[in-house]
Amino acid sequence: MSYYPDEIIEEVRLSNDLVEVVSEYIRLEKKGGGYFGLCPFHKEKTPSFHVEPVRQFYYCFGCNQGGNVFHFIMNIENVSFPDAVKMLADRAGIVLPEPDDKEEQQKIRLRKKILEANKAAARFYFSCLASEKGKKALKYLYDRGLSNRIIKRFGLGYAPDEWSILSDYLLKEGFDEYVIIQSGLAIKGRSGKLIDRFRGRVIFPIFDIRGNVVAFGGRVLDDSLPKYINSPETPCYSKGRELFGLHLAKKSSEKKLLIVEGYMDVISLHQAGIDFAVASLGTALTSMQGRLLKKYADEVILGYDSDNAGQKATERGIEVLNRIGCRVKVLQVPDGKDPDEFIRKNGPEKFKMLIDRAISLLEYKINVLKNTYPPDNEEGRLNFLNGVADLLTEVENFMEREIIIRKISGTYGISEDALHAEVDRRLKQKQRKEKTTEFYSARKELTGPAKTPQLHKNENIRVRYEKMLLALLSRENRLYHMAAERYPASDYSDGELREMAGILYEKLKNGEDFVLEQYISRLASEKASSLIHISETFCNFDEPEKALEDILEKLEILKLEEEKRIF
Repeated sequence: MSYYPDEIIEEVRLSNDLVEVVSEYIRLEKKGGGYFGLCPFHKEKTPSFHVEPVRQFYYCFGCNQGGNVFHFIMNIENVSFPDAVKMLADRAGIVLPEPDDKEEQQKIRLRKKILEANKAAARFYFSCLASEKGKKALKYLYDRGLSNRIIKRFGLGYAPDEWSILSDYLLKEGFDEYVIIQSGLAIKGRSGKLIDRFRGRVIFPIFDIRGNVVAFGGRVLDDSLPKYINSPETPCYSKGRELFGLHLAKKSSEKKLLIVEGYMDVISLHQAGIDFAVASLGTALTSMQGRLLKKYADEVILGYDSDNAGQKATERGIEVLNRIGCRVKVLQVPDGKDPDEFIRKNGPEKFKMLIDRAISLLEYKINVLKNTYPPDNEEGRLNFLNGVADLLTEVENFMEREIIIRKISGTYGISEDALHAEVDRRLKQKQRKEKTTEFYSARKELTGPAKTPQLHKNENIRVRYEKMLLALLSRENRLYHMAAERYPASDYSDGELREMAGILYEKLKNGEDFVLEQYISRLASEKASSLIHISETFCNFDEPEKALEDILEKLEILKLEEEKRIF
């Protein structure tokens, strides 16, 4: 359903070039008339994700996802169509009118109320920290080395150890009980009364990139468990979409961001003058957080702890950031200390030196190989060198490759020529593989008569040919007279396709153009992907007239067969 007028939706679509939008999420390479990259919707090693700049379509030959810029944002950001329109309107500087859908208006009002409640809660927690009730919490923060200035900058607070002190305050301030529950600040007890989620904890407000308080984290003052509790997912908050401290770090004069694990790490780093530190909310970095990092930094430094969980988080972070084309380095803190602990013991200057010495992604991967295959025996050395050769095939910079080969050669007693030869052999093998992948066979344009398309699950052959007909007519508007006469809109067996045919035929009858990339904005992702799939893989004909005749003949036969079964 469209919540905004069609002309506004089309203005937003035309104002957001698909190549530019996709490039903010993945690395694209120009090949021929299109752009290709690794699909963000499924794992793959060979690029099968195609962006067509002229028609403003994207399509993946691997997972069959496709659509226009709205579908891309909906799928990659996991948002609804109205939210995708809003995001792209913001990007293009277009002011949207109030949506005409009542349900959507209610959602907007609820989100606004939740943000207001969160803001009131943050102020309440901050005031409690400065009161008699917060003395113990304030001492805890002072003992952790925090100053009043940094406490105020991050808006830290305290939730008194009382059952409903915040809820009672918010109700008194005029907030509805439903809003307080939806914000995650309280739950309803068995008695029907509200119970505060955070009690007896230091409070860390979580801000979005615009500076709105969207959630909270709470830490106990002793060693009791759970040490931390956090806001649940709400209409305003998803932990996979936010980064703690980014609203401040984005203002840093540095062109880099340091990502660490905890709230206290970020706050200590900012106090130490390292104002480009952020934290993922939960150990593993998500793709959405990775894209935020890329948007605000030229370089991302991973500074997770060195324990098992931290190493896994580093590996995950490398995978996510490398996939979207970030320049990545890895911070190595000695003795397994976290940043907060290291700074308190050694001071900020020594930590800044660690940042300057952060190792490249390649060096980190080589270090992992060293730990996996100790060089104290022949088998270990051979496995290590084979692993290095694999890594070097992924390095595009010849100078970086040369430096590593020289270093490894000297350390492991192997000639540079031998290592070069092995890397070259693997590169040629990799190139041969790429040339024979499914991607290259899939993107070959089909010619001649219409071929029988493969069916999706639960889709009958007549519906499939109807999609082919509409996709072909969208490309070749001039052929609609023949189609409209032999297969009118009323003949379409699928309701959505019947509606699409009616619009297409009416537009072409009146001398207007029908643009598929505009029309699919109305459709759900699955339906749009199906139409793009057919348009891209079955409708590139050398002789469109013959293909149309073939499709119409098949549809007429299928229609007759269905009518016979009925009677």
